[in-house]
Amino acid sequence: RLLTDKDTRDKINEDSYRFLKWNSDCKGMNPQKRFIRCCKEQEFRNVLRFRLVNGSHVASLIGKIGFLFSPADRSVEIMGDIKGGLMVSHRFSAIVVKSAGKNFRVGPGVVIGRNGNGFPTIGNNVYIAANSTVIGGIEIGDNVIIGAGSVVTKDVPSNSVVVGNPARVIRSIEEKDLKEIT
Repeated sequence: RLLTDKDTRDKINEDSYRFLKWNSDCKGMNPQKRFIRCCKEQEFRNVLRFRLVNGSHVASLIGKIGFLFSPADRSVEIMGDIKGGLMVSHRFSAIVVKSAGKNFRVGPGVVIGRNGNGFPTIGNNVYIAANSTVIGGIEIGDNVIIGAGSVVTKDVPSNSVVVGNPARVIRSIEEKDLKEIT
């Protein structure tokens, strides 16, 4: 608790809550037990490593030294300013953003990164499904679902579902869809 700053602790707490959100065995679990339960999963440990290495100076040192005993999973790369509630559902993704808001969820095989003019900026409550590619200095709005296998190279408006190559808006987000991404 004393080894990381409050902002890093808060983000890790939000990440662990989101990671177990759909696990009925973990409903009502206190934050410490939830954290310990999450640490059993490699996918969560990848997010935790990102938080510690990019957190405060003390957290960074702990992340670099502590993970000598738990080798990095090199199948996941995470970089950028990402708010709490990050969930990387599976391994094998590259996530390099300028920034991403709360409750950002990524499926397996997703590639997010630079294409000449900068890195993507991603809003709150965004879900990017399996094997999608999001590249360039584009903006993804709040409450967005990007369908599996989509290639996104242009801005995506808030409250929309996009699919395809190239990705295009197919409909607006409805209230029932928010359960899937929040």
